[in-house]
Amino acid sequence: MMARLGFVARVALIVLVVLGTVQLMVVGFYYAERDRATDAGFRLPLPDQAAAMIALLDGAGANERALLLRALNGTGLGVEILADRPAMTARDRAMPQIEATVRRYLAAASPDHRADRPVSVWSRSRDHHWSEHFPRLRGLFGQRLRIITELRSGGYLEIEAEGDLASRVLGLPVGFFAGLVGFLAAGLALLVVAREMRPLSRLAKSVESFGTAGAPAPVAEAGAREVRVLIRAVNRMQDRIGALLESRRFVLGALSHDLGTFLTRLRLRIALIPDQLTRERADRDIEDMQALVEDALAFAKASFGTDGAGQADLARIVRREVEENLAMGKAVTLEAPAEPVRVPGSALALGRVIANLIDNAVKYGGEAIVSLRLEGTDVVLRVEDRGPGIPSAERERIFEPFQRIETSRNREQGGAGLGLAIARQVIGSLGGRIGASERAGGGACIWFSLPRRA
Repeated sequence: MMARLGFVARVALIVLVVLGTVQLMVVGFYYAERDRATDAGFRLPLPDQAAAMIALLDGAGANERALLLRALNGTGLGVEILADRPAMTARDRAMPQIEATVRRYLAAASPDHRADRPVSVWSRSRDHHWSEHFPRLRGLFGQRLRIITELRSGGYLEIEAEGDLASRVLGLPVGFFAGLVGFLAAGLALLVVAREMRPLSRLAKSVESFGTAGAPAPVAEAGAREVRVLIRAVNRMQDRIGALLESRRFVLGALSHDLGTFLTRLRLRIALIPDQLTRERADRDIEDMQALVEDALAFAKASFGTDGAGQADLARIVRREVEENLAMGKAVTLEAPAEPVRVPGSALALGRVIANLIDNAVKYGGEAIVSLRLEGTDVVLRVEDRGPGIPSAERERIFEPFQRIETSRNREQGGAGLGLAIARQVIGSLGGRIGASERAGGGACIWFSLPRRA
């Protein structure tokens, strides 16, 4: 899971885990110490204390009651036996959850406790300026809690606790609330970090876009001084590289035009050679030169990046290429879905890639077995042959420019070793993957996958 999280999310998760663990440890240690001292287990302190008081005073005589009241009364806690049951005022608020807790603890502390004995718990809050807007917080941070029940020996017991109810009732140590403040501070710090990280995220997207499209995508300078310096440097670098790519594109265009002109002149002069064998060899050399020039220019254009914003029907492109090869008498078979298969990219670039893979399979393996399948969210195209295969040590190297496997792909079969390099450039620029593997039963398999578009 961590591998899918960004930097800010990772920091947030680490902070939350660390602070949450510390908070749990503090609360657990507090309850463990309280249990060791009072054998109270993990009961809530004030409800448990009230249940114990009720159980003690239930069977006490008049003298014992006076002593117990002197022992139980103290700062923040008042215990009194009244003749009449106190009435609930408009400022009091019932606490049914605490009432149920006191009754449950009382049943455990006093075996002969009447289950129907009424226990009332009321809270009264100070008039804070925010109490009207957040009425639920008044019960949590009330300044007085009253627990009232009838004693078996007569009279009504009133236990009045003052202070922060969240700590007195729940038994949370003071440090717990300091930890909550730490949570809030950490949250604010993470928001600031996230804000400072935004320029870096935009810069990363800009670099990624520039790497695929080849066009500069400048980012507005923002953030800390060091971040602005980095963004400025990357923007300048993109401008310089963009200028170099534009110059390269101009040079390639000029070379393509001039080389085409010279090759045309050579063809005309070769046609005047009287010896047929010499003329045929010269024609073959010119064709090889023409293929080399076209492959080199295609590779250079592919290295600029391919537009992945458009969509193309890969199934239609594959069927068209297979039909053209069948029309030329080549051994090609196809297995593909009948419905359209949408992928990113242009039909022209993908058609060139597929035509090259089929041509290689037929040329070096005798036939091309083409299959197009949907695998999850990806579309996978495989072109297999029955040739000698590709050694495992060479399967990555064949996608590099001008790399050839001399045992199976020699100069007599033509090609400059750029076809698979062009295919990798095109497929990679569209967010896909390409590779080579062994065909079951012998032979080679060249495959590529692209994300499927709806």
